[in-house]
Amino acid sequence: MFKIGWQVFRERAPELVGPQYRRRVVVVGAVVAVVAFVGLQGLALLVDDGSVPLAVWLIASVLFAAGIGCFGACFVPIGPKGWGVPPIPGIGWRTQEAVARYYRRNPPPLAPEHRDAVLDRVPETRDLIVRAAFRGYLLLGGWALALLATITINVATVSAGEPLVGLSAFWLLVPISGAASGIGGLRTLGRQEQLRVEAEALPPMPPPVPPRGRPGTRRGSKLALPEE
Repeated sequence: MFKIGWQVFRERAPELVGPQYRRRVVVVGAVVAVVAFVGLQGLALLVDDGSVPLAVWLIASVLFAAGIGCFGACFVPIGPKGWGVPPIPGIGWRTQEAVARYYRRNPPPLAPEHRDAVLDRVPETRDLIVRAAFRGYLLLGGWALALLATITINVATVSAGEPLVGLSAFWLLVPISGAASGIGGLRTLGRQEQLRVEAEALPPMPPPVPPRGRPGTRRGSKLALPEE
């Protein structure tokens, strides 16, 4: 599932996040990282107590600033403004629930009557997931760099007999958010691709039979009461 999703992501990401958007992401991330690095050095001048060696602090500052830059790059628009998938008209809530079951674990076989509902808007929803996964990877990368910076500082402080610094439950919240869109997005892309192949293998459903009679005529019995 994840392998198929990764293949879909690699095929669509270069087209969706083109060179213009990638340059914008890099420029914004670099500017945020430089500002964060300068701010960290100013903070060190105010609160430095000499417990962290200068070389260790510079390495940790670079890592942490790069992580903040990745986090700032998550907010760069990477698609057209207002880009979204409008609701699908003519599909009831029962059909929507049935389609949602196909994305869960151990899904049932695809029913022929749900073929069109599965295939409708597949390109649009797929591209939305790819863009969200791209942002999720930036978030996970920034979290990994910031965590590595914190570990680097703690290695130096613990060896000097100082307590741990900066390790809290916050480090669990960020990867959960990034994994939901990044890693979870790969699974959704893989399952969507499987459903697309299954749906295209099914024959199209015949159109519904139109009601008998001329449009606008009254249905039911043609007999009338004497008062009518």
